Amino acid sequence: MRSKILLKFGKKFEDILNIKKNFYKDNDVLLKKQKTIAQLYKRQSVRQKCKACESKLRGQKFINHNVEYIQCKICTHVNGRFNDTESFSKTIYESSNINYSKTYKSDNSKKFLARQKKIYNPKADFLKKYLKKKNKKIKILDFGCGSGYFVSSLFDRGLRSVEGVELSKKQIDYGKNIFKKIGKNQNLLRYSDRKNIYKFLENTNANCITLIGVLEHLVDIHMFLKCIKRNKNIKIIYLCVPMFSVSCLIENSFPSIFNRHLGGGHTHLFTSESLKKLMKKFGFQEKAAWWFGTDMPDLYRSFCVNSEKNNSQALQNILNKFKLLIDDLQLSVDKRKLSSQVHMIFKR
Repeated sequence: MRSKILLKFGKKFEDILNIKKNFYKDNDVLLKKQKTIAQLYKRQSVRQKCKACESKLRGQKFINHNVEYIQCKICTHVNGRFNDTESFSKTIYESSNINYSKTYKSDNSKKFLARQKKIYNPKADFLKKYLKKKNKKIKILDFGCGSGYFVSSLFDRGLRSVEGVELSKKQIDYGKNIFKKIGKNQNLLRYSDRKNIYKFLENTNANCITLIGVLEHLVDIHMFLKCIKRNKNIKIIYLCVPMFSVSCLIENSFPSIFNRHLGGGHTHLFTSESLKKLMKKFGFQEKAAWWFGTDMPDLYRSFCVNSEKNNSQALQNILNKFKLLIDDLQLSVDKRKLSSQVHMIFKR
């Protein structure tokens, strides 16, 4: 008999509003950046197989911000028409011209801790609630840890056997500098180059691996998960991925608004079906899920940016009232599992 799955829905909009203000004021700059990445993406080789199930790619198509997407007929995964190649990945994450990692940096330790509190502490609480039922000691590897926000949250929540590994040396150096300022051990963060990723996964003695916003950026998801499967130490995977959701409809309807969800480094999107099928293939089953997204905040942001151009006080009054509805509307979306992201915990 299958054990009961821990389910959670919703998250307050105000938790991220102040942190994401640049999405509003820098709309044109961010949109231009996405268009630059899209042009680069469209120069890559044409995708022949589904990113998730690897079957021949066939299915229904749609266009979003001038890029074609195909929903796999077999597993429902939403694939960009082109391959996110190694060259493409290196360019958008490591190139000084694009420098994608700037999106996730804060200017100082105070801002770092504010972002940690609002965004990463709730994630750590969710994982800790699930792990509380486990008798054995948990050792956590946060893969793709960026500047160490989630590592810091886990450590503060009493999960002290934790380390983070990241492919961007700039982010690791930045994170170590912040950790030094806030009195945390800098050795909790480690850099790994691309050629040693798989060796690192196969040799880690961690029994829980966390992948917050990682799977969607991997060039070869299957090789990555094969390494995890081969390492019998790893029993639990906690991941967060972007989903084919209401945000896609919103972005499709507002071409002049920064497409933060489907575009840029997000060249494909998961569905509940494609994600579970993928994880099952490598021996992992869903044990907990937290559905929450920013679909209604995305709609609100689209209204805000457009209303500024209109400069109408009457429309602004309605917009202010709409803002009060965001949490209720988003919760309805989340409960129907149509939200822009999901956090899931899988067990071997």
